[in-house]
Amino acid sequence: MSFRMDPNIIISEIDAHSEATGLKPTTICQKALGNARLYDRMKRRACKYAEEARALRAWMAANSPKEQSTGTLK
Repeated sequence: MSFRMDPNIIISEIDAHSEATGLKPTTICQKALGNARLYDRMKRRACKYAEEARALRAWMAANSPKEQSTGTLK
């Protein structure tokens, strides 16, 4: 069974916990996983993922399966 999670979900959960406890998100990651830099990396990856998803969707929309079967793939 595969488990996929939108990175924005855990980032939001960390942000909510940070707000409720007064701990910085980096402190939460440090205490939980021993990695204070994880929070910033997750935020950068989430942004990069969103950019890549937009580019992939645009390409797939411009290159529909019907175009592939007729040989007009761009």
